[in-house]
Amino acid sequence: MTTNIPRMRFPAQALAELKQADPQTPVTLNLIRSLIRRGVIPCIEVGRGKLLNYDDLLDYLAAAPTGPQPTTAGIRRIPE
Repeated sequence: MTTNIPRMRFPAQALAELKQADPQTPVTLNLIRSLIRRGVIPCIEVGRGKLLNYDDLLDYLAAAPTGPQPTTAGIRRIPE
């Protein structure tokens, strides 16, 4: 019986491993942290840090939509 142990990494560790596999990657630490903040990549809080499943990150990057993304409505007027 073989069990797959998830490859849990802190965001900086995930980025280092990604850059080792692809030195020209445009992925940044800010992007990884943003994905965690938005809940796109699930994480586990450990003290003040957050652990993410490295394979989930790779799956998201492989399946991320390409092309134009919907934009926000922009700046809204505040009633006076």
